[in-house]
Amino acid sequence: MKNPWLRIMRPFNCFLISMCAIVGWVADKGTSAFTEQWPALIMTFIGGWALSAAAMILNDYFDIEVDKINQPQRPIPNGEIKPKTALIVGIVLVILGILLGLGIDFYSYYTLEGVFGVAIVTAIINSVILIIYTNYLKKYSILGNLAVSFGVWFGFMYGDLVVDFTFNIFPETLGFAAFVLNFGREMMKGIMDIEGDRANKVTTVATALGVKATAVISAITYLLAISFALLPIKFAEVSWVYVGTISVAFILAILCAVWILIDQSTRSIVIIKTLILITMLAALIAFAAEALVRDFLPPIIAST
Repeated sequence: MKNPWLRIMRPFNCFLISMCAIVGWVADKGTSAFTEQWPALIMTFIGGWALSAAAMILNDYFDIEVDKINQPQRPIPNGEIKPKTALIVGIVLVILGILLGLGIDFYSYYTLEGVFGVAIVTAIINSVILIIYTNYLKKYSILGNLAVSFGVWFGFMYGDLVVDFTFNIFPETLGFAAFVLNFGREMMKGIMDIEGDRANKVTTVATALGVKATAVISAITYLLAISFALLPIKFAEVSWVYVGTISVAFILAILCAVWILIDQSTRSIVIIKTLILITMLAALIAFAAEALVRDFLPPIIAST
C-alpha cells in the first residue's frame, strides 16, 4: 500500500479485530443480529476499527527508535508521517471508539431492552490496555504479548455479552482460541525484531530464550489454539457446516506450526504471521457460517 496512513493502520488487522466482535455477536444472537440489531452491529464494526487503528498508530509512535532498526520503512521512521500527527490521530481514534461504545449502550438499553454499560466499559478497558501496552507493557515480553492477545479475546466477549450479559460457550471458545493463536503470533514476531529489541533493551521471549525456543513455543500455541476451536463439535452442538469450514483453519494452523519449526528466517516469519491472520479469518468464517445455519441444521453431536 502506497498510502502511509493505510500502512500504519494495517487495515486487514483492523478488519479482523472488528469482525471478532461482530462474529461473537452473531454467534450468540444468530440471524436476529442482522434483522433487529444491525445499527449496533455497524457501530460495533466502526468502533472496533477505530480502536484497532489507534492501537496500530500509537504502537508505531512509541516504537520509533526500535523501528529505526527493525522496520525503517514504516511511515513514522521514514518521515512520511510526523510523530506528533500520529499521536493526535491515535488519540482521536481512541475517543471515537469510546463514543461509539457509549452509542451502542444507549441503543442496546433503549431499543433492545438490554443492559447498559458493557460496550462503554469494554471500550474504556481496551483503551487503557492500549495505552499501557504501547508505552510500557511491550517492553516486558509476555506481558505485552498477553495484553495484545487479550484485546482480541475481549472482542469476542464483548460481542457475546453486550446485549444480555450472559456467556455463550460457542463464541467464547473461538475467543479463547483467537487469544492463544494471537499470543503465539506475537511471540513469533519477536524473532524478526530481535536485533532492534536487544539494542533498545526490550525484553521478549526471543531475546530471553533464543530463536529456536521461541519457534517451538509459538508452534505449540498454534496447535493449542486450533484444538480449542474444535471444542464446539463436542460442547456447542454444531452442524456439519462448522466441521467442514473449521477444517481450513485447522490445516493452516498445522502448516504454520510446522513452517516456523523448520525455518525462522525473517522472510518466513513475515509470511507465517500473515498466514496466522488468514487462519483467524478462516475460523471467523467457520463460526459465522455455523451461527447463520444452526437454527436449521441438526447438530453432529446432540446434547444428552
